[in-house]
Amino acid sequence: MPFSQLEMTEVARPDYVIRGESIVTSLCRQNTILVTGSEEGNIKLYDTQIMRPTASWIAHKAQVMGLKALDSGGVMSQGREGGLALWKEGQCVRSCSVPSTGFCRFALSDDQRHCFLGLDEKSKVACVDAVKLNVVKTFQPADFNRKGMCWSLTVRGNYVYLGYESGHIVLFDRRNLSTQVLEVKVHDEIVTTLDVRDNKIISSSPDSTIKITSLTTEGIASDNSLQDTPSKTNQPNSPLEAIVGSLNSSSSKEKISAETPYTIPLKCQGSSQIRIRPDGKLFAASGWDGGLRLYSVKKYKLLGLIEAHCPETITDMITFDNRIICSGRDCKISFWTFY
Repeated sequence: MPFSQLEMTEVARPDYVIRGESIVTSLCRQNTILVTGSEEGNIKLYDTQIMRPTASWIAHKAQVMGLKALDSGGVMSQGREGGLALWKEGQCVRSCSVPSTGFCRFALSDDQRHCFLGLDEKSKVACVDAVKLNVVKTFQPADFNRKGMCWSLTVRGNYVYLGYESGHIVLFDRRNLSTQVLEVKVHDEIVTTLDVRDNKIISSSPDSTIKITSLTTEGIASDNSLQDTPSKTNQPNSPLEAIVGSLNSSSSKEKISAETPYTIPLKCQGSSQIRIRPDGKLFAASGWDGGLRLYSVKKYKLLGLIEAHCPETITDMITFDNRIICSGRDCKISFWTFY
Protein backbone atom coordinates (compact mmCIF):
# COMPACT_ATOMS: atom_id res chain seq x y z
CA MET A 1 0.00 0.00 0.00
CA PRO A 2 1.36 3.46 -0.83
CA PHE A 3 2.54 5.47 2.16
CA SER A 4 0.24 8.32 1.12
CA GLN A 5 -2.70 6.02 1.90
CA LEU A 6 -1.18 4.29 4.91
CA GLU A 7 -2.82 4.94 8.25
CA MET A 8 -0.50 4.72 11.24
CA THR A 9 -2.66 1.95 12.71
CA GLU A 10 -2.36 -0.30 9.65
CA VAL A 11 0.36 -2.89 9.20
CA ALA A 12 2.53 -2.49 6.10
CA ARG A 13 3.87 -5.62 4.44
CA PRO A 14 7.14 -5.87 2.52
CA ASP A 15 7.05 -6.93 -1.13
CA TYR A 16 9.65 -9.57 -0.41
CA VAL A 17 12.02 -10.66 2.36
CA ILE A 18 15.34 -12.46 1.92
CA ARG A 19 16.29 -14.44 5.02
CA GLY A 20 19.95 -15.25 5.50
CA GLU A 21 22.35 -16.70 8.04
CA SER A 22 24.55 -13.61 8.36
CA ILE A 23 23.93 -10.00 9.32
CA VAL A 24 24.04 -7.84 6.18
CA THR A 25 25.77 -4.54 6.98
CA SER A 26 25.89 -2.83 3.57
CA LEU A 27 23.95 -2.75 0.31
CA CYS A 28 24.22 -1.37 -3.20
CA ARG A 29 22.36 -1.99 -6.43
CA GLN A 30 23.66 -2.57 -9.96
CA ASN A 31 20.74 -2.80 -12.38
CA THR A 32 18.84 -5.92 -11.32
CA ILE A 33 21.67 -7.20 -9.12
CA LEU A 34 21.63 -6.47 -5.38
CA VAL A 35 25.12 -6.48 -3.86
CA THR A 36 25.31 -7.21 -0.13
CA GLY A 37 28.18 -7.11 2.36
CA SER A 38 28.13 -9.07 5.61
CA GLU A 39 29.43 -8.63 9.14
CA GLU A 40 31.89 -11.46 8.45
CA GLY A 41 33.41 -9.64 5.44
CA ASN A 42 31.67 -11.54 2.63
CA ILE A 43 30.04 -10.11 -0.49
CA LYS A 44 27.01 -11.84 -2.00
CA LEU A 45 25.10 -11.00 -5.18
CA TYR A 46 21.34 -11.50 -5.61
CA ASP A 47 19.37 -11.42 -8.84
CA THR A 48 16.30 -9.40 -7.82
CA GLN A 49 14.26 -10.77 -10.72
CA ILE A 50 14.29 -14.25 -9.21
CA MET A 51 15.37 -13.28 -5.65
CA ARG A 52 18.17 -15.82 -5.60
CA PRO A 53 21.92 -15.53 -4.88
CA THR A 54 24.13 -15.78 -7.95
CA ALA A 55 27.65 -15.36 -6.52
CA SER A 56 29.53 -14.84 -3.25
CA TRP A 57 33.11 -14.44 -2.10
CA ILE A 58 35.26 -13.46 0.88
CA ALA A 59 36.08 -9.77 0.41
CA HIS A 60 37.45 -8.48 3.72
CA LYS A 61 38.86 -9.70 7.01
CA ALA A 62 36.23 -7.76 8.94
CA GLN A 63 32.77 -6.25 8.46
CA VAL A 64 31.94 -4.81 5.04
CA MET A 65 31.33 -1.15 5.92
CA GLY A 66 30.29 0.13 2.51
CA LEU A 67 29.57 -0.84 -1.11
CA LYS A 68 29.31 1.27 -4.27
CA ALA A 69 28.33 0.11 -7.75
CA LEU A 70 30.56 1.48 -10.51
CA ASP A 71 29.54 2.59 -13.99
CA SER A 72 32.29 0.32 -15.32
CA GLY A 73 30.37 -2.69 -14.05
CA GLY A 74 32.49 -3.35 -11.00
CA VAL A 75 31.94 -2.83 -7.28
CA MET A 76 34.01 -0.93 -4.73
CA SER A 77 33.98 -2.16 -1.13
CA GLN A 78 35.22 -0.89 2.22
CA GLY A 79 36.21 -3.24 5.04
CA ARG A 80 36.29 -2.43 8.75
CA GLU A 81 39.92 -3.56 8.82
CA GLY A 82 40.82 -0.48 6.77
CA GLY A 83 40.75 -1.97 3.28
CA LEU A 84 39.36 -0.63 0.02
CA ALA A 85 38.93 -2.98 -2.93
CA LEU A 86 37.71 -2.94 -6.54
CA TRP A 87 35.88 -6.08 -7.69
CA LYS A 88 34.80 -7.32 -11.09
CA GLU A 89 33.01 -10.63 -11.54
CA GLY A 90 34.13 -11.70 -8.08
CA GLN A 91 37.80 -10.99 -8.72
CA CYS A 92 39.81 -8.31 -6.91
CA VAL A 93 41.12 -5.90 -9.54
CA ARG A 94 42.90 -3.57 -7.12
CA SER A 95 43.05 -2.96 -3.37
CA CYS A 96 44.71 -0.69 -0.84
CA SER A 97 44.97 -0.28 2.92
CA VAL A 98 43.80 2.96 4.54
CA PRO A 99 43.92 3.64 8.31
CA SER A 100 40.14 3.73 8.64
CA THR A 101 38.72 1.30 11.18
CA GLY A 102 35.95 3.50 12.60
CA PHE A 103 32.25 3.70 11.78
CA CYS A 104 32.39 6.12 8.83
CA ARG A 105 31.21 4.65 5.52
CA PHE A 106 33.06 5.82 2.44
CA ALA A 107 31.40 7.98 -0.23
CA LEU A 108 31.99 8.09 -3.98
CA SER A 109 31.97 11.31 -6.00
CA ASP A 110 29.31 11.70 -8.70
CA ASP A 111 31.92 11.35 -11.46
CA GLN A 112 33.36 8.28 -9.68
CA ARG A 113 36.88 9.71 -9.86
CA HIS A 114 37.41 9.98 -6.11
CA CYS A 115 36.14 8.44 -2.91
CA PHE A 116 36.31 9.86 0.59
CA LEU A 117 36.48 8.16 3.97
CA GLY A 118 37.10 9.13 7.58
CA LEU A 119 40.46 8.19 9.08
CA ASP A 120 41.44 6.96 12.52
CA GLU A 121 43.58 10.04 13.10
CA LYS A 122 41.49 12.70 14.81
CA SER A 123 39.11 14.55 12.44
CA LYS A 124 41.07 13.59 9.29
CA VAL A 125 39.45 12.52 6.03
CA ALA A 126 41.18 10.92 3.04
CA CYS A 127 40.55 11.63 -0.63
CA VAL A 128 41.35 8.46 -2.61
CA ASP A 129 41.76 8.07 -6.37
CA ALA A 130 38.90 5.67 -7.15
CA VAL A 131 40.70 4.16 -10.15
CA LYS A 132 44.26 3.73 -8.86
CA LEU A 133 43.18 3.31 -5.21
CA ASN A 134 45.87 5.53 -3.76
CA VAL A 135 45.43 8.36 -1.26
CA VAL A 136 45.56 11.70 -3.09
CA LYS A 137 45.22 13.98 -0.07
CA THR A 138 44.21 14.04 3.59
CA PHE A 139 42.46 17.03 5.12
CA GLN A 140 40.72 18.11 8.32
CA PRO A 141 38.48 20.96 9.49
CA ALA A 142 39.51 24.07 11.36
CA ASP A 143 39.74 23.63 15.14
CA PHE A 144 39.98 19.90 14.51
CA ASN A 145 40.89 19.07 18.13
CA ARG A 146 37.29 19.82 19.14
CA LYS A 147 35.56 17.95 16.34
CA GLY A 148 36.42 14.36 17.17
CA MET A 149 36.26 11.70 14.48
CA CYS A 150 34.35 11.91 11.21
CA TRP A 151 31.35 9.58 11.57
CA SER A 152 29.44 10.19 8.36
CA LEU A 153 29.99 11.81 4.98
CA THR A 154 28.58 12.19 1.51
CA VAL A 155 29.55 13.87 -1.76
CA ARG A 156 27.22 15.91 -3.96
CA GLY A 157 28.62 17.70 -6.99
CA ASN A 158 31.79 19.54 -6.01
CA TYR A 159 31.11 19.44 -2.29
CA VAL A 160 32.06 16.98 0.44
CA TYR A 161 29.77 17.02 3.50
CA LEU A 162 31.30 15.68 6.73
CA GLY A 163 29.46 14.79 9.95
CA TYR A 164 31.54 14.85 13.14
CA GLU A 165 31.52 13.40 16.62
CA SER A 166 31.00 16.90 18.05
CA GLY A 167 27.69 17.37 16.19
CA HIS A 168 29.21 19.65 13.53
CA ILE A 169 28.67 19.36 9.79
CA VAL A 170 31.59 20.69 7.74
CA LEU A 171 31.70 21.37 3.98
CA PHE A 172 34.73 21.22 1.70
CA ASP A 173 35.02 21.92 -2.02
CA ARG A 174 36.71 18.84 -3.47
CA ARG A 175 38.45 21.02 -6.08
CA ASN A 176 40.34 22.71 -3.23
CA LEU A 177 40.50 20.62 -0.08
CA SER A 178 42.95 22.92 1.72
CA THR A 179 40.27 25.22 3.14
CA GLN A 180 36.80 24.40 4.43
CA VAL A 181 33.81 26.24 3.02
CA LEU A 182 31.31 26.04 5.86
CA GLU A 183 30.93 24.76 9.41
CA VAL A 184 27.59 24.35 11.21
CA LYS A 185 26.84 23.06 14.71
CA VAL A 186 23.73 20.97 14.01
CA HIS A 187 23.44 18.28 16.70
CA ASP A 188 24.25 17.92 20.39
CA GLU A 189 25.83 14.52 19.76
CA ILE A 190 27.48 12.51 16.96
CA VAL A 191 26.23 13.06 13.40
CA THR A 192 25.63 9.40 12.65
CA THR A 193 24.16 9.83 9.17
CA LEU A 194 23.48 12.54 6.60
CA ASP A 195 22.27 12.94 3.04
CA VAL A 196 22.11 15.99 0.76
CA ARG A 197 19.96 17.08 -2.15
CA ASP A 198 18.79 20.41 -3.57
CA ASN A 199 20.71 22.49 -1.00
CA LYS A 200 19.26 20.64 1.98
CA ILE A 201 21.32 18.61 4.43
CA ILE A 202 19.22 16.05 6.32
CA SER A 203 21.02 14.48 9.28
CA SER A 204 20.39 12.52 12.46
CA SER A 205 22.08 11.83 15.78
CA PRO A 206 21.58 9.91 19.05
CA ASP A 207 20.06 13.16 20.38
CA SER A 208 16.71 11.77 19.09
CA THR A 209 16.29 14.30 16.30
CA ILE A 210 16.40 14.66 12.56
CA LYS A 211 17.70 18.06 11.44
CA ILE A 212 17.14 19.74 8.07
CA THR A 213 19.75 22.40 7.33
CA SER A 214 18.99 24.60 4.31
CA LEU A 215 21.90 26.16 2.45
CA THR A 216 21.92 29.34 0.37
CA THR A 217 24.52 30.25 -2.22
CA GLU A 218 25.50 33.82 -3.09
CA GLY A 219 27.82 35.06 -5.78
CA ILE A 220 26.71 32.82 -8.64
CA ALA A 221 23.39 31.53 -9.91
CA SER A 222 22.51 28.15 -8.46
CA ASP A 223 20.46 25.57 -10.36
CA ASN A 224 19.54 24.03 -7.00
CA SER A 225 18.26 27.17 -5.27
CA LEU A 226 15.66 26.42 -2.62
CA GLN A 227 11.99 26.96 -3.34
CA ASP A 228 8.84 26.57 -1.27
CA THR A 229 10.76 26.35 1.98
CA PRO A 230 8.20 25.91 4.79
CA SER A 231 7.97 28.67 7.35
CA LYS A 232 9.61 28.07 10.71
CA THR A 233 7.39 29.92 13.11
CA ASN A 234 9.09 28.46 16.13
CA GLN A 235 12.67 28.91 14.96
CA PRO A 236 14.84 31.90 14.04
CA ASN A 237 15.37 32.64 10.36
CA SER A 238 18.74 34.36 10.62
CA PRO A 239 21.78 32.55 9.21
CA LEU A 240 23.96 30.73 11.69
CA GLU A 241 27.23 32.29 12.72
CA ALA A 242 28.80 29.35 10.99
CA ILE A 243 30.39 30.67 7.83
CA VAL A 244 34.07 29.99 8.14
CA GLY A 245 35.18 30.41 4.58
CA SER A 246 34.33 30.89 0.97
CA LEU A 247 35.65 29.25 -2.16
CA ASN A 248 37.13 30.90 -5.21
CA SER A 249 36.50 29.60 -8.69
CA SER A 250 38.04 30.81 -11.91
CA SER A 251 35.02 32.94 -12.75
CA SER A 252 33.41 34.07 -9.49
CA LYS A 253 33.36 34.01 -5.74
CA GLU A 254 30.82 31.75 -4.07
CA LYS A 255 29.61 32.21 -0.51
CA ILE A 256 27.55 29.55 1.21
CA SER A 257 25.53 30.16 4.36
CA ALA A 258 23.22 27.98 6.42
CA GLU A 259 19.87 28.68 8.02
CA THR A 260 19.09 27.52 11.53
CA PRO A 261 18.30 23.80 11.27
CA TYR A 262 14.67 22.70 11.34
CA THR A 263 14.14 20.00 13.99
CA ILE A 264 12.04 16.85 13.69
CA PRO A 265 11.80 15.11 17.10
CA LEU A 266 11.99 11.34 17.19
CA LYS A 267 10.65 8.80 19.68
CA CYS A 268 13.75 6.65 19.16
CA GLN A 269 17.46 7.27 19.65
CA GLY A 270 18.08 8.74 16.21
CA SER A 271 18.45 7.14 12.79
CA SER A 272 21.07 4.72 11.55
CA GLN A 273 20.57 5.79 7.91
CA ILE A 274 18.89 8.66 6.06
CA ARG A 275 18.30 8.48 2.32
CA ILE A 276 16.66 11.13 0.14
CA ARG A 277 14.74 9.74 -2.82
CA PRO A 278 16.38 10.71 -6.14
CA ASP A 279 13.45 12.98 -7.09
CA GLY A 280 14.01 14.96 -3.88
CA LYS A 281 10.38 14.72 -2.74
CA LEU A 282 10.67 12.15 0.04
CA PHE A 283 13.29 10.91 2.46
CA ALA A 284 13.49 7.71 4.47
CA ALA A 285 14.97 7.42 7.96
CA SER A 286 15.80 4.04 9.47
CA GLY A 287 15.63 4.14 13.25
CA TRP A 288 17.84 2.34 15.71
CA ASP A 289 14.57 0.72 16.83
CA GLY A 290 14.21 -1.04 13.46
CA GLY A 291 11.40 1.25 12.31
CA LEU A 292 11.39 2.80 8.84
CA ARG A 293 9.99 6.34 8.67
CA LEU A 294 9.10 8.21 5.51
CA TYR A 295 8.90 12.02 5.41
CA SER A 296 7.95 14.73 2.94
CA VAL A 297 10.98 16.87 2.07
CA LYS A 298 8.78 19.87 1.30
CA LYS A 299 6.68 19.93 4.49
CA TYR A 300 8.82 17.70 6.76
CA LYS A 301 5.66 15.73 7.53
CA LEU A 302 5.78 12.10 8.64
CA LEU A 303 3.99 10.13 5.93
CA GLY A 304 4.35 6.63 7.27
CA LEU A 305 6.01 4.42 9.88
CA ILE A 306 6.57 0.71 9.40
CA GLU A 307 8.18 -1.89 11.63
CA ALA A 308 10.63 -3.05 9.01
CA HIS A 309 13.10 -4.92 11.19
CA CYS A 310 11.83 -4.27 14.72
CA PRO A 311 13.17 -4.66 17.31
CA GLU A 312 16.55 -5.05 15.57
CA THR A 313 18.53 -2.16 14.08
CA ILE A 314 18.39 -1.40 10.35
CA THR A 315 22.01 -1.66 9.20
CA ASP A 316 21.77 -0.14 5.70
CA MET A 317 19.22 1.16 3.22
CA ILE A 318 19.05 2.16 -0.44
CA THR A 319 16.29 4.03 -2.30
CA PHE A 320 15.55 4.13 -6.02
CA ASP A 321 12.44 4.97 -8.05
CA ASN A 322 9.62 4.27 -5.60
CA ARG A 323 11.35 1.45 -3.75
CA ILE A 324 13.37 0.92 -0.58
CA ILE A 325 15.62 -2.02 0.21
CA CYS A 326 16.91 -2.29 3.75
CA SER A 327 18.87 -4.80 5.81
CA GLY A 328 18.81 -5.42 9.55
CA ARG A 329 20.56 -7.20 12.36
CA ASP A 330 17.81 -9.81 12.15
CA CYS A 331 19.68 -11.32 9.15
CA LYS A 332 16.91 -10.21 6.75
CA ILE A 333 16.75 -7.98 3.67
CA SER A 334 13.35 -6.42 3.05
CA PHE A 335 11.95 -4.88 -0.15
CA TRP A 336 9.31 -2.13 0.03
CA THR A 337 7.30 -0.13 -2.48
CA PHE A 338 6.01 3.33 -1.64
CA TYR A 339 4.08 6.01 -3.53
